[in-house]
Amino acid sequence: MKPFTLMVLVVFGLVAAAVAARLLGLAARTRKAPELLLGLSMLLPLVGYSIQVTSAVTRGGAPAPMAVEIGGLVVDTGFLVVAGFVWLVFRREEAWAQGFALLLGAVGLAMPVVNHVVPWSNGLPSALWPRAVLRTLCYGWAAVEALRYAVLMRKRVRFGLAEPIVADRFVLWGFGYLCAALMLDGLTAGGALHVQQSRFADVFLVGGAAFGVPAMLAFGLSFFPPVAYVRYVERRLGAGAAS
Repeated sequence: MKPFTLMVLVVFGLVAAAVAARLLGLAARTRKAPELLLGLSMLLPLVGYSIQVTSAVTRGGAPAPMAVEIGGLVVDTGFLVVAGFVWLVFRREEAWAQGFALLLGAVGLAMPVVNHVVPWSNGLPSALWPRAVLRTLCYGWAAVEALRYAVLMRKRVRFGLAEPIVADRFVLWGFGYLCAALMLDGLTAGGALHVQQSRFADVFLVGGAAFGVPAMLAFGLSFFPPVAYVRYVERRLGAGAAS
């Protein structure tokens, strides 16, 4: 793996862990479901991927099939928690959203079954691409809803009904989820090509990792914004409100 890709993954993991700790700590104080779901959505993929990476490192190659199964299930759970959060916060009263969230959950539970029933091909799990699609849908839905709500929040800022930094946080989260989905797809493709010993593997791995840079910046700024950034957002959005 290229040093750039490895560095981005390590830093992204640290940012995700910090955000997860912040959210889970908040959930422990407030006893509210949204904070808990968001915190778990950041923590569980880290745990799942760590299981797979640890297995791959100890084996000196591809992770053990059992590590793929256990780690994949934990990762899928984290992504499905994102879908649950989106439904609960943005679309709780809409039947189609509940149905979509349940459908994603059913597909997620089916992934280990697919890996056992359908034979693996060239060392690649049979559920590799279905899982990538499932995870992309979860993050893509979160991105769409966050950015849609950001537009509504900015309108409220103009009338003094919302704080600029809160409106900006929805933009950051929407953008972060979009970039994280693209990172996931690039790394998945790169990992698959690496197993197949393709010379294009590093292109996808580096390209996927490149999307991780803006993703971790967006997630980091959401919960750990420097004072200078907060003032910038207040000036930018506040100027729009004044006009």
